[in-house]
Order: sequence, then structure tokens, then C-alpha cells
Amino acid sequence: MRVRIPLVLVMAGLAIAGCGNSNPNEAKPPSATSVAVTTAVQATSDQHEAVKVGADSDGKDVSLAVGQGLIVTLDANPTTGYAWVVGDLDQNVVKQNGSPEYEQDPSPSGMVGVGGKSILNFVAVAPGSTKLGLEYKRSWEQGVEPAKRFTLNLTVH
Repeated sequence: MRVRIPLVLVMAGLAIAGCGNSNPNEAKPPSATSVAVTTAVQATSDQHEAVKVGADSDGKDVSLAVGQGLIVTLDANPTTGYAWVVGDLDQNVVKQNGSPEYEQDPSPSGMVGVGGKSILNFVAVAPGSTKLGLEYKRSWEQGVEPAKRFTLNLTVH
């Protein structure tokens, strides 16, 4: 129930924020609702900071609290056609939160095809255990083993 109340407050705040005057540049005084929503979100995020892992965590056990985020950052280079995709995951325990993001590494002027980092976000939604299995593969290649694999054993309490 602890996760639902802040979520309801956030949703109510978003609904109220969408009902305003037609001038988006006009400053609006903070309402009691917006202050309550901001406070609830800050309290929730301060309580359980997201767990951040990288390639060095492959095969490890990770413990999360319900509502806590998990950020997985792995080397990637989309110019090769490869991408990290979720292979194994019980979405009743942990869900992927949005689409993967990509951050390119700095590159010398004029250089193309430089790699970077793929960032995948997840959130713990219910107590239980699940394996997170990620595969680095090309979407059009069927019946081909992934170039890389990454796994975590997740426990949500």
C-alpha cells in the first residue's frame, strides 16, 4: 500500500496540473496539491534509491524493495545492429520501465560508429524472485546465439 498512495498523489497532481489557464508562460503559485505531490515523490525516492549495476554485476544477486528502481548500464553500439533486449523476466515481480536509452561515448571529430552505453530501467512491483536475463543481439537474426548475455538474480522484499 505504501507505493500506491504516492502513485495516486502523483497521478492526481498530474491531472490537476493539466487543468490550468491557457498561457503556459504565466507563473502559477504552487497549490496545496502540487506541494503534497512533490513531497510524496521526494519521500518515496529518498527512501529507496535506485540500484545501479553494470557488466561487473553479471550473475550476481540483487535485492530490491517494492517500488525501488534498478538501472542496468551495459556497453552497446547500435550502429552494428546489436541491442540489449530482455530475454527472461517475471514481469509480475519486476517490470521494465520504459524503453532502453542510449548514451554515446565521446568521439573525436568526424568519427562515426563510436559505441556507448545502453541504459535499461526496471522497477520492483511485488515481492518475489525472478531472473533478469538480457541478450545482446540483432533483431533480424533468428536462430542465432546472442553475441553477449547478462543475468541478475533479483529478490524483491
